[in-house]
Amino acid sequence: MIHQLYAYAAVVGMELRDRARRRTPDGGYSTEAIAVTAFLVALALAALAILGPKVMAKVRGINL
Repeated sequence: MIHQLYAYAAVVGMELRDRARRRTPDGGYSTEAIAVTAFLVALALAALAILGPKVMAKVRGINL
């Protein structure tokens, strides 16, 4: 009886490990994609902060 319980516990443990692996099949890809996207957004905001005032000065300097 003890051997049957041990075998049942082993099967349940393997099943839980398999289910945990299936839950995250991407291997962390989504986390990497979020980090890259955040970096690109920060880069775009920095470019806008640097170039925005220069563009607006040129626009205000146009005489019609």
